[in-house]
Amino acid sequence: MSDCSRHDICKARLPLPFRLDHVNCYAVRGADGWSIVDTGLNYEPSRQAWGRFMREHGFTPQDITGIYITHHHPDHYGSAGWLQELSGAPVYMNPTEAERAATMWREDISEWLSAMFVENGMPPEVMPDLLGEVALMQSRTRPHPVITPLTAEEVRLGDRQWRVLVTPGHSDGHTCFYDGERRLLLSGDHLLPQISSNISLWPHSHPDPLEDFLTSLAANRGLQGTALPGHGLAFDGIEQRLTQLEDHHRDRLALMRQIAVRGATPYQVAREVFGEVLTLHEVRFAVTETLAHLNYLERRGLLVKDRVNGVLRYSGA
Repeated sequence: MSDCSRHDICKARLPLPFRLDHVNCYAVRGADGWSIVDTGLNYEPSRQAWGRFMREHGFTPQDITGIYITHHHPDHYGSAGWLQELSGAPVYMNPTEAERAATMWREDISEWLSAMFVENGMPPEVMPDLLGEVALMQSRTRPHPVITPLTAEEVRLGDRQWRVLVTPGHSDGHTCFYDGERRLLLSGDHLLPQISSNISLWPHSHPDPLEDFLTSLAANRGLQGTALPGHGLAFDGIEQRLTQLEDHHRDRLALMRQIAVRGATPYQVAREVFGEVLTLHEVRFAVTETLAHLNYLERRGLLVKDRVNGVLRYSGA
């Protein structure tokens, strides 16, 4: 479950109830206590895993000095309030991510969420199940933490200073932490070793998240060393991974344009690209990732968008 082979950094591999069945959270040991980076989903298997992790490494919640959240997605943010209640530690989060967490996890989002998916071609009959799944995710982010805005350029994790790198794309204020001396990057979901980060367009998000992500990748050129990611194993070769991700999204843009140019809804494009054997959880992210790519193409004049019987369709420019 845990791995402390990376200096003073221990990895807690927490379970998730999805096909992507784990999230990596990190505990950084210092003379005065432990800094936690990301918290997992707040449900019983994850809470039990945190208990085992703390016992294994000889600390209690009261030894936690700070909780740092890379982004607002529930597998990273979900247990922040629970850990804060146990420890009394401050929870630090990029201000934009704090706003996104409030929008997604504290409010009733069923009306606008249903309207968004239906207008992009999703069959209305699947919406009750999809909304039920989202409501379950909301319940697994409670209690909500009191958030301290993370605006500093550096933070102290354990006994060392780490640079705060804001890397929008996967989410609007996604945050990584970099120890330049030891060349270690806590990369959250910005850089993953084998899968590409989901890049989604939401009504409340930046209008061009894929542009944000590609810009973040370009800004990360020059980072050296080892990435400790939010999912999967630690990996070297950050520059190589940046190039792979840039190539992946260029290929994905070309494929989606090839499909959409003959006329298709975002839902139809998503089904052709990602396949039919998807859970509702996966369908939700397939459609929003498709929207991010189609939107990128439309904004550059490579597709046009119109509305037919209340449903959005893309076609050739």
